[in-house]
Amino acid sequence: MHPTVDFPRHLVATADLSTADVERLLAEAAGLRETPPKRARTLLDGAIVATLFFQPSTRTRLGFEAAALRLGARVTGFADPSTSRSVDYIGESLEDTARVVSELSDALVLRHYVTGAARRAAQAAVCPVVNGGDGSNEHPTQALSDIWTMTRHLGGLGGAVVGLVGDPGTRVLRSLVHLLARLEVKRLLFLVPPAAPLIMAGVDAVTHTTLPVDLAAVLEESGTAYEFRSDVTELLAEADVVEMMPIDVPSLETQPSALSSHVYVTPEPYRITAAKIRAVGSRALILHPGPRKDELHPDVETTPGGLYFEQVKDSLYLRMAVLTQLVTRR
Repeated sequence: MHPTVDFPRHLVATADLSTADVERLLAEAAGLRETPPKRARTLLDGAIVATLFFQPSTRTRLGFEAAALRLGARVTGFADPSTSRSVDYIGESLEDTARVVSELSDALVLRHYVTGAARRAAQAAVCPVVNGGDGSNEHPTQALSDIWTMTRHLGGLGGAVVGLVGDPGTRVLRSLVHLLARLEVKRLLFLVPPAAPLIMAGVDAVTHTTLPVDLAAVLEESGTAYEFRSDVTELLAEADVVEMMPIDVPSLETQPSALSSHVYVTPEPYRITAAKIRAVGSRALILHPGPRKDELHPDVETTPGGLYFEQVKDSLYLRMAVLTQLVTRR
């Protein structure tokens, strides 16, 4: 656990990190996983980490708070922006909120429904800023922790086949593509929904081949091979690891108070169950950044590759690694 002088000041996007930075964080997380708790609690003793969450969160907010506490830091902030002066009827700007909180803290973790909010906060803050998810843009620490889970079990991603299921415009999938494109995977397999609902006979047999233009460009530029599939069983049969995400996601760019209840039934070709895994004899690791719905059946946890809850533990150490790198280099 040695802070690196040239580590980026903020972690807003995966592009902020060099490949060496990514490898350093994974190694740091591995070291922290083996560090005795009493020793870990001295690493950020006396530091203050602020968590500002303008969108709901379970894993990310509590994960960063638990990471800070395990490192000996204290935590402040809010999970409900209506308790702060940054709400619409007061009108304090995001930049002013970030600057004020950064004057009181050693690191700031922000989740916001506006794409680009984390970058704006980082430009205004006087302490390091970590992006906990900004609109439909990126969620770098979730992707990093999932990469770490993959590498721990596979011994590395060089030559691996990775399957990605879900809406390709969501922030976790976007961050994963950016990272996987430079980690020498053999091939990415996408199972993605249509860009717009299709109403036609035999729709289940259609292979959807739509990626956001910028993600396709990232893969082309890196020379990363990628293909599309029409059913999750194909990914289970071919991939070393499958990362599941919903194919229908409520808008990540809408103020949470404006969202209504969202009920959706995932079509069968996009769902993983233990029966499907066993039917094709799959040994693939099965990951999901959460929260899972019907696209990942709870019985997947009865299979050797089901890592849904192990991911949560891994994310704790990865977020501890991020905080130690950002805070101790100040």
